[in-house]
Amino acid sequence: MDLGPIDPFQGRGAPRARSACVVVGATPDEVAAVKVTEEMTIRANRLGTLVLGRLGSLPLDYAERFDGPVYDILYNPTTGWFVVMIFEGFEPPRRFELGATGETAGGYTRIGDVLGATTPEAILDALDVPREVIG
Repeated sequence: MDLGPIDPFQGRGAPRARSACVVVGATPDEVAAVKVTEEMTIRANRLGTLVLGRLGSLPLDYAERFDGPVYDILYNPTTGWFVVMIFEGFEPPRRFELGATGETAGGYTRIGDVLGATTPEAILDALDVPREVIG
């Protein structure tokens, strides 16, 4: 029995968490050549390229293809959960998680800042991501 393509977002409406990704040093055309869907927006920013939308595993794909780093930003406006995963090639990812303590966060090496910034707003500014992305 063929059920056709599986869409994990079908019928779920707007995503609960918001997602953005910054691919340092890559142009929008280079990033778009990896993959573009109608649920994504790709544009230049001062670090490289900003990608917004339902990204799934694309930040990992970008990290494999570009020198990076790649900053994957996740935010839940309902709970305030804010995480930035940092991918650099095949190196182990690092994670900033607002309010996390200890040496790890979510199973990854925890970092205390992103480009020197420690609040969601300051991190977005440092990564040249519009604040309305998490608003």
